[in-house]
Amino acid sequence: MKTRAAIFILAALGLSIAVFLYLQGRQAQPRPPAPSSPALHDSGPPAPADSPGQRTLTFTDSEQNPISPQEAFGRILAAAEAGEATAMLNLAEFYGNGWGVRQNFTERLRWQQNAGEAGDPRGFFRAAHSLEAGLGAEADQAAARAALEKAAKAGLAEAHLKLGQDLLAGPEADASRAAAHLEEALKGGLPLAANMLALLYLQGGGDVGADAVKARAALEQGAELGDPEALKNLAVMNRQGWGGPQNPAEALKLYLAAQAAGWTGDGEIISALKAELGPRGAQEAEAEARAWLESRKPISQ
Repeated sequence: MKTRAAIFILAALGLSIAVFLYLQGRQAQPRPPAPSSPALHDSGPPAPADSPGQRTLTFTDSEQNPISPQEAFGRILAAAEAGEATAMLNLAEFYGNGWGVRQNFTERLRWQQNAGEAGDPRGFFRAAHSLEAGLGAEADQAAARAALEKAAKAGLAEAHLKLGQDLLAGPEADASRAAAHLEEALKGGLPLAANMLALLYLQGGGDVGADAVKARAALEQGAELGDPEALKNLAVMNRQGWGGPQNPAEALKLYLAAQAAGWTGDGEIISALKAELGPRGAQEAEAEARAWLESRKPISQ
């Protein structure tokens, strides 16, 4: 009975499919390396020069003058050898993509690790993916995990997210450690962690007991980040009264905010809530949704 109830809740929230797909292989993607001199301008995948309408990869110096890939590589190499961590990350990408140099995944991995040692945890994070996939060295899951843990220890939210994902399934599943890493990922501004935490707290597992209040709190953080899935899932919890009071008006506001943020779900739910609240209640919820969205618009520079 408990299992069936949990399945019903997860299905109603729309969480199970999204998280299942994520756990089946999607990995947190590293942030792009910060610009370094020379600057790398990627306007799309490299294309043959005779392909009309195709965008190409270009390189410029610090004054935006075009330079060759070989010259760009030389400058990045000099900066990396001088100890600049960001240059090391960029150099790894030059080796990985064969920009101005012969493609070399061993060198790519070496410079990823060097970047981590030089103080940029993204280097450890990327090295973890290389080691996991066997790019630049024999696949080594233990070494990949060690690199990932170094990145997480240094505070990289993406590393916490990946560790949380890995610890939710497989022979080393550990729900409490997964929750701790996902909490850190959420603090670091990654809303996917909110939806994964909500699923974990609703379902429970290992030594993590089912707790709808915690699930709702996680979704509230994801909603504050403007994530459409978190907004929609929080709307469901408000409508159903899971983890807190039942609040149709708040549910409608959240559904409308989710829709504005990109959610393309069933509009019949919104219509049903509007009918339930009546014209005045629906108008108030719509006004609150607009105000909520307006308060989160970036300040124009």
